[in-house]
Amino acid sequence: MIKNLTPHTVNVVEEDGTVRAAFPSEGIARASQTAERVGELDGIELVSMRFGATEELPEPEDGIYYIVSVITANAAKAEGRATSDLLITADPVRDESGRIIGCKRFALV
Repeated sequence: MIKNLTPHTVNVVEEDGTVRAAFPSEGIARASQTAERVGELDGIELVSMRFGATEELPEPEDGIYYIVSVITANAAKAEGRATSDLLITADPVRDESGRIIGCKRFALV
């Protein structure tokens, strides 16, 4: 079973653009973050983002995989959590306007 813990539906798309599978959001797992001001660039504030502990990420459960952001997966790994159940999207598929409409497959971190 695959559960999507990102804020948007994740589509797995075939080469011809057909949606093979769609995974609606079932919650949002995140990594805490803090911004530290490091300067300014052309009058725009520049910050360094620090990512910390995961939030709303369930413990591993047999037979269940979670789609999460790369940031959340890396934060989980840094915390020492097993990540063999965490999926990130791989090989984005774009429409004719360049917008991401899905991915070709999943990856492990």
